[in-house]
Formats: sequence, C-alpha cells, structure tokens
Amino acid sequence: MIRLPDPERSRAFLFGAATYRYGDLTDLPAVANNLRDLRAALTPPLGGFAPEHSTVLLDPDEPRAVYGRLAHHAAQAKDTLLVYFAGHGLRKMNGGLRLAVTTTLNDDAQYSAFDYDDLHEIVYESDAANKIVILDCCFSGRAVQGMSAGTALEQRTAIDGACVLVSSTPYKESLAPPGAVHTTYTGELLHLLRHGVPDAGDLLSLGTLAEHLRDSPRLRRLQTPGHRFVNTTRHLALARNPAASASGATPAPAPPPPPRISPEQAYVARPLVLAGVPHATKKDLAATVRTHWKSAADRFFRRMGSEAHPSEGWGELRSWLRQFDNPRTDDVEGRIVLIDRYLTNRNLPGDHKLLHLLRWLDPDGPVVYRGRPITYETLTRACLAGYTGGGDRDARFVEELSETPLLDVLARFGTLRELRGVRQKWLKELKEWKAATGSASLPPEVHDWAAATGPGALLAALLPPRHLAEVRHRLPAETGPPDPAVGWYSRLLPAAGGRDTLLGRLAEAQWSARAQWEGVAAARERERQLRAQKQAAERHEAEVQRRREERRRAEERERERRLRTEQEAEQRRLREREWRAAREAELRPGAVTLAVLRAFGLAVGWAFVPTVVIWITWWYGSYEFDGARTLTLMAVLVSFSSLFGLVPCAYRLGGVFRPRLRVPWSWLPPARTALTTGALLLGYGLIGGDTSLRSDDIKADSDLLRTVELDRFLDYVGQSSYSPSGWDILISLLLLPLLAGCVLLGAHAGRATARRWEHHARLRLEEHGHMGLG
Repeated sequence: MIRLPDPERSRAFLFGAATYRYGDLTDLPAVANNLRDLRAALTPPLGGFAPEHSTVLLDPDEPRAVYGRLAHHAAQAKDTLLVYFAGHGLRKMNGGLRLAVTTTLNDDAQYSAFDYDDLHEIVYESDAANKIVILDCCFSGRAVQGMSAGTALEQRTAIDGACVLVSSTPYKESLAPPGAVHTTYTGELLHLLRHGVPDAGDLLSLGTLAEHLRDSPRLRRLQTPGHRFVNTTRHLALARNPAASASGATPAPAPPPPPRISPEQAYVARPLVLAGVPHATKKDLAATVRTHWKSAADRFFRRMGSEAHPSEGWGELRSWLRQFDNPRTDDVEGRIVLIDRYLTNRNLPGDHKLLHLLRWLDPDGPVVYRGRPITYETLTRACLAGYTGGGDRDARFVEELSETPLLDVLARFGTLRELRGVRQKWLKELKEWKAATGSASLPPEVHDWAAATGPGALLAALLPPRHLAEVRHRLPAETGPPDPAVGWYSRLLPAAGGRDTLLGRLAEAQWSARAQWEGVAAARERERQLRAQKQAAERHEAEVQRRREERRRAEERERERRLRTEQEAEQRRLREREWRAAREAELRPGAVTLAVLRAFGLAVGWAFVPTVVIWITWWYGSYEFDGARTLTLMAVLVSFSSLFGLVPCAYRLGGVFRPRLRVPWSWLPPARTALTTGALLLGYGLIGGDTSLRSDDIKADSDLLRTVELDRFLDYVGQSSYSPSGWDILISLLLLPLLAGCVLLGAHAGRATARRWEHHARLRLEEHGHMGLG
C-alpha cells in the first residue's frame, strides 16, 4: 500500500555546495535552486514532509557541520528520513565517494570533504522505518558544466530498509548546464513532482519516480540514473500526484517536459570569455587567441599559481579544456598530453604554452606566434632580416628558434608540415658553422656577421625553395672571386658551403670587396714587413757591434781595476809588515820598561806642578810650614795614585805609550781631575794652612826662613813640642778622608788617561786594518 510519510515523525535534510572558496572546484549556482525548490516540492500542499521538519543546509564550511546536522535529524526521525545532496562528488581510490563542501580541495579531499561512508553510517543507525538517500553529484568538478563521473556505486550505497537514488552510474557525468536553473537530474525530479505522472495514482511513489527518471529520454542521452530499493521503500510516496484524476473527471493534460539539452551543450557547459567574447568551440577560441595573443598569454600563463591553488585565468582555461572529453568528437589523449606535458610545464615560456594550445585548438588553421602570422614566407623574411628590411624582432625570433624546440612545435601545424625534420638538419649545420667561424682568426666584424646572419641563412636554405624566390630579388648580386691570399676569407667561404649556397652567396656579397682590399693591403704589408725586417736586421747588427765594443771596454776597465787592486793590496801588505815589525819593536821588554818609566815620569810631572805651586804660595803667603807639607803630601798622593791605571796601560801598549810635549792630550791629566784636585788643595789650604803640630810659641813659616839661616830653620822645624787644641784635633781628623779622596782622584785620573791612550792605540790599529789588516 502506497502512503505518505508521517509529517510529525519524519525528517527531511537537504544540503549541498553551490560555491567553492578556493577555486579548485567550479561553482554550481544551480545547486542553490535545487535545494530551495526541492524543499518546496516535498512540503505541503503536495509534499508529505512538514515544513518545520524539512531543513536546507547550503554551502556548509566544513564536513563537521554536515555531520552534526545530519546526525540530529537522523536521531529525531522515526517514520521517514530523507537525505538529499547536490554538488561535486569526488571519487576515492577504493571506489568510494566523498561529498564536497565549500572548503573542499581536490588534493586534501580526505580531510576537507564529507565522506559518504559517514552518511551511510548515520542513516543506517537511524530508527526511522524508511530511509531515502538522493545523490545528485559526481567526482571531478573540473568543468563548470558538470560534475564528473563516479558517484556512489549502487552496491556501495545500499542501506537496509532504505531507498537510494543516484544521478549517474560510476562512469557517467551528472550535468549542470550553464545558465540552467537546476542540475539535469534534480530538474527532471522536480518536473515529475510538480507536474505528476499520468495514471500513477494519487500518490507518487519512489518506485514510480525512479522508473520515470531511469526511462527519461532527456536523461538517457546525457547520463544514466540509478536506484536501489530495500524492503517496502518502493511503495513510499514523497508527494501527491498532481496529474491524478479527481472524482472521475477528465485527467489533466500532461505538462510539457523541460527543455532538452543536446550532447554538444552537455559537453560545453559554459563558454570561456576572452577579450570580452564568449567561446564555446575550440576554433572560436583559436581565432581570438590569434588576434589577442598577449592578452591570452598574460591571462592564462603569466601567473599560473600552484597545482592546489591555480590562478583564476589558468583555472578557467583548464576547466574549459577538460570538458572536451567525448572520445567520439574530441582529441582526449591530445588534450591530456597538452595539459600534463606542456601547459603545466614550469620551464616552458608562456608564449610556447599558448602556441601548443593553439595547435590543439585548431591544428590546421593559420599559425600565429606572439601576434605575428607564421608562414614559410614570414619565416624566410625573418631568417634574412638583414636583407629584407627586418629588425631586432626578427633577429630575436631566429635566436629563439635555435635555442628552443619552437620550430618542432610549428612543424606540427598542418600548414607548416614541411618543417618536420628541418630543426635537426639546421642544428647540425649550425653547429658546424659556429665551429668554423667561432675561432679568433676572423676579424671582429666578420665574426659578428657570421653570428648574426649565419643561423638565419642556414635555416632559410632548408625552407621550401619556392618561398625563397619571393625574397631572392632582394639579396645582393653575385661578385667575382676575391684574392685567395686572405686567410680568413678562404676559411669563411668553404664553411658557408661555397658560392653556390645561399649563405656562401651572402658571405661573398658581404665580404668579397673587403677580402680583395685586404689582399692588396696584405701584399703592401708584406713588403713593409720585409723592409722592416731588413732594417731591424741592420739595427740588430749595429747593436751587436756596439755591445761588443762596450764589452771590450768593460774588460779593459776591469783589468785596470784588478791591477790597481793588486797594487793597493801589495802596498797594504808592505805597510802591514812594517807595522807588525814596529809593533813587535814596541812590545819588546826594553820598550815596555821605558813605557812604564814614562808612566812614572808622567806621575812625577803631575806631582811637580802642584808641589811648586804649593811652596811658591807658602813662600809668598807665609803660612805654616806644616800646612805646606801636608798639601804637598796630598798632591803627591793624587799623582802617584794614578800609577794604578797608567802602569798597566803602559805595560800593554809598550812603545805606543809615549807622551809628547807637543801633543798636550798625551801628558795632561784629565781636566775634571785636575780641577777637583786644585779645589781640594785650595780648600784644605784655607782651612788648615795655619794648623801646626807644634806648640803655639814655636812656628815655622817663610818669614822665619827669611830671618834665620837654613840650618837653624830646619832645626827649628824639627822641634816637636806639641800643644794641641780642639780645632787642631778636628782639622787632623778631617785630613784622613781628604787623603783617601786624593787616592781616589789619582786612581780615576790614571784610568781616564789609560782609556785615552788605548783609544789612540785602537785608532792606529783601525788605520792599519783599513790598509789591509782587516
């Protein structure tokens, strides 16, 4: 018996994603209409579900939001639970299904999509007597027109006590035509719910709906819906049948079916807009690419993004291309190779990618590259740009042809099929040309010309000859043979293949006049070089003669120098022998004894002068005889203390120690010692000159000597009557350190004089050493 769900004990949960945040999946605007209109059809006046128990969840952000809402409705449903999903379906590796939400990514679907296994588990565990699952989805979502094949397989969507309706088989697409209000499958379901099925009774059972969806001519041509019933769910109704006859009245006429969609419309869901023009076919897009090359390259390939996050332009183009997957009408394998090998190749320039795209879109149409038509004529003009009025653009184009596989890509167009195999021949000839002209023996201008003209001329020679005739009249005329004596030209012409080749003709026309001129110049240069060589030889001979004369003079000067050196050495040897003989004579014992006696005589001479001064001052100064005698003692101590330094010096120097009256430094005492001694004697004379060892009434001085005879004076001096006073004792004590100071002064004077004589002797030794003693 067919019945409607119990409104109070039944729940309907409808969810789906119409927009996708990351652009990895294409937006499906029809999904929002599906959810809204299907809920209206399932609720009164025709539907059997209560509005307050019918929930729509549009664009859930994450799978967890779906899981929670679905589990809540499944727990509340006791009679009937209906679950509907519309959006992108993604196929799992094991054949399962994932349902895409707003934040789903293809590469991260395991975590960002809602797994159908979770839906299966929630519905299976629900206490509802009847369970209905309707899936309008597929797996790819890479084309805006449809959701690719592979929704839940019938055997994987089976739920005990449930009815499962799927929009396609595992290998068919569920379609969402561009501009359509609903997706294809849901649109057909809404058509049946809104307009009913004639002769189906008052209620539209799930079995009736499933059969009509399966047998729908509109769906049969585009996709194959599937269904599965368990137990009595086939007899459960979703809504009343609007087409049922009421009280024997005439049945209402059948409503018109939804508009049909042709297979072409199904495979081109949404046109691609470029340069403000929508394109639904490949040839339309190819025509716009030819006229708007730069815009197409910038939009599609300038910034392509990553695989997970492609740029908007590249994502639109990729989605548009993948809709051409009808094996009966499209080059599916060529499209796969185009995308995987060329368009996603990071190392390929954007213009090359666009050329590959143009070849796939219209392989037999006109060829355009970077906005310029490519024909045999334009290739020939570009190769001979220097002779056909071309510019830097043609030169860069030829350089690009040699450095990239661009020529092979052009050869795959139908209009340029004669270019096949040309690149291999060209590169071989180009390698030989560069090897022959790359040496440093060519003039810089010729080398630059060979690098700029050679590649294009070699390629032009390999193009069909009939096209070369159009530019041949612009080439230079033939010239006569040049002077073969020019080495670089004799190498350049054979490298070009001789005069009969195109490159040889260009080389001859460009450089033959220069070669002839250089031949004449070379002959003149050879004559000049011969004269220069002769002059150089003469200069060399003169230079050799000059050097010989200089060498002879230098040898004479060297002989004279050696003779003078030998004479000087002989003289030094004679002086050395004389000096050694004199030195030996000076060091004989007699000479040493005389030197020591001279030292004693020098000490006596030093003592004589102060002694004379003392007694003269005593005679005229009339101070005490004892003071004069003490001063004389001090002078003698100073003089004879110098013998401690003079005698060893005289012993070492021998005959060299010979003071001379005419040489004051040889006999005068050191000035500092003489002054110090004089100050010492003067000081003591002033202090102790009147001190006597005799009594005060017995005095001896010069005045007494003048009045008495010498014998009496000596007797008088010999008296030793002693009457000391305190002052006399103090002066006597002072005399002891003064005498010690006299000894030190004399010793210092002797050492200073000895150093002076030794320095004199060292100078004599150095003088003889300069003469040869070394």
